[in-house]
Amino acid sequence: MCTICGRLVLGLAGQDWTVLPWMVEPAAAEVPAGPCHVRCLADHGAAAAWAAAVEAYHCTRWPRWLAGTDAGVRWRLHSSRPARRFHLWRSDGRLASFPYAAIRPGPLQVATDLAELGSAHAAALLAAMGTDEPGVEVPLDTVLAALDLADRYPHGMGAVTRRLRVVGGETVDVLAVRHPLPLLPACRRAALELRNEG
Repeated sequence: MCTICGRLVLGLAGQDWTVLPWMVEPAAAEVPAGPCHVRCLADHGAAAAWAAAVEAYHCTRWPRWLAGTDAGVRWRLHSSRPARRFHLWRSDGRLASFPYAAIRPGPLQVATDLAELGSAHAAALLAAMGTDEPGVEVPLDTVLAALDLADRYPHGMGAVTRRLRVVGGETVDVLAVRHPLPLLPACRRAALELRNEG
């Protein structure tokens, strides 16, 4: 649950994050630690302080990066070669992590596991989906409307489905979403450059 608004947090790249106390002090120390919607951070007036703290952390942890600006929003794309992942920091708080493999021609699609079946989180999602059949894709915007979360996730494109996933040799039944992660052309070029660095 979001520590600011009390509603479900899905964990979507670029739209949710977990706030730790050091990320919002001292400018917005009243923001509680825990998972939250980026929209809630912005509404609460803590997005700028939070984004600045995360930027400093990213620069220390992932020193390989390229940067740019789009419509007044600064961005920095960090690369973690050992993990084969990118970490996108944006001054508006739209942070995301995604694999090298996601960078290919066409729209960038990312997959996010939302919940393991049997949890209360999964039960709420299944009720919103209106089905528990494996492999059935339910539009994300339909699920968001049923959960009264459309205002927290303005980029509600994608589909939610129940699928089996193998983790450590065991099969896990999960609800997952595949959704677009918009990348500006300059940011996509930066990703290709970072990925291709020797």
